[in-house]
Amino acid sequence: MFDVIVKNCRMVSSDGITEADILVKDGKVAAISADTRDVEASRTIDAGGKFVMPGVVDEHVHIIDMDLKNRYGRFELDSESAAVGGITTIIEMPITFPPTTTLDAFLEKKKQAGQRLKVDFALYGGGVPGNLPEIRKMHDAGAVGFKSMMAASVPGMFDAVSDGELFEIFQEIAACGSVIVVHAENETIIQALQKQIKAAGGKDMAAYEASQPVFQENEAIQRALLLQKEAGCRLIVLHVSNPDGVELIHQAQSEGQDVHCESGPQYLNITTDDAERIGPYMKVAPPVRSAEMNVRLWEQLENGVIDTLGSDHGGHPVEDKEPGWKDVWKAGNGALGLETSLPMMLTNGVNKGRLSLERLVEVMCEKPAKLFGIYPQKGTLQVGSDADLLILDLDIDTKVDASQFRSLHKYSPFDGMPVTGAPVLTMVRGTVVAEQGEVLVEQGFGQFVTRHHYEASK
Repeated sequence: MFDVIVKNCRMVSSDGITEADILVKDGKVAAISADTRDVEASRTIDAGGKFVMPGVVDEHVHIIDMDLKNRYGRFELDSESAAVGGITTIIEMPITFPPTTTLDAFLEKKKQAGQRLKVDFALYGGGVPGNLPEIRKMHDAGAVGFKSMMAASVPGMFDAVSDGELFEIFQEIAACGSVIVVHAENETIIQALQKQIKAAGGKDMAAYEASQPVFQENEAIQRALLLQKEAGCRLIVLHVSNPDGVELIHQAQSEGQDVHCESGPQYLNITTDDAERIGPYMKVAPPVRSAEMNVRLWEQLENGVIDTLGSDHGGHPVEDKEPGWKDVWKAGNGALGLETSLPMMLTNGVNKGRLSLERLVEVMCEKPAKLFGIYPQKGTLQVGSDADLLILDLDIDTKVDASQFRSLHKYSPFDGMPVTGAPVLTMVRGTVVAEQGEVLVEQGFGQFVTRHHYEASK
């Protein structure tokens, strides 16, 4: 007797699409069969021939919730956005109040997230100036990776690291056998350009974009790659916004370095042509780039040069964003993404023929799970894996309506954009957590996930 049978699936993996039924027992995929006519289960879900894929593993999430007085996100609310958006496992970044840079802070965050999240979660620790002894402690407590900032720091809370500090962190990550993710930009060049641009009266989105040009991003990427080559740790460069930066990482990878490239839906679905219209709601770091670069990013994504996609979900109150219409420097950085990442990739990637479903599963499910050591528990549908799955409707036509978001904040750079394709059912560990836009579980349903082993880089 099984708990659930999901019948009539077109099951998607990076290797292809298979027609099968998925049988679930005790939260796990218990069997995959072409014929379940004589099999009994407590519940049967008919996928009706729709595509069924693993739940998304979002490796780049900033809910920033450690205090109900905070203004940025709520574990229970933002995880509802994740459930509706098809994200079954979030990896939460360490930039919180207080930051996740000590063992005590890590354990407290694990406790609070476990009491309130509605999807499964893993946690990063932070690598900041002065906390080197804490890295091993957080690793041993279950951190799946660590983050350091080369720029765009939060002074006094999550400071950027010097090159020497970053190299020592890389060495410690290698010694632990963990993974480090970095925000790669050149902070001093950004500061110099901002000073010049502000002196010239620049206050719009074009001014912001000019203050963080491609060359400074790529200089920082090159620096990180050199340090990684010496230290020997696993490195993921986050939210790479431009195709030349992607190529730098791919070249190092082809030479045997354990380095990987993350980009995001914001860079694939929005360009500088849109940024003025969207204004401060698309103020992210690095900035979005030109339409010409966007075309190349899509090609790199389909061709296997980009390794993973992360939403970089991070909310600000509207009152932190609105002043940016008149003065971009007064707007907070960040954009919401949990509810829109998968639908936008289905819309502008899969349904426009720019991205196969198999490749989408690889970059949004399988590869993140492998890189962070939680595969095959997460990121795949095979016997023994957690029964985290999505039923997709690729024909659904709607528009992004940020006013209906479940997250704490109700805005989006994608607001009003057409959507063709979205998850209509989300299952986590055999339980339907969201269906047709309705969230069906209580806070605290989400479980903590830690690494098992890190897959080889290829």
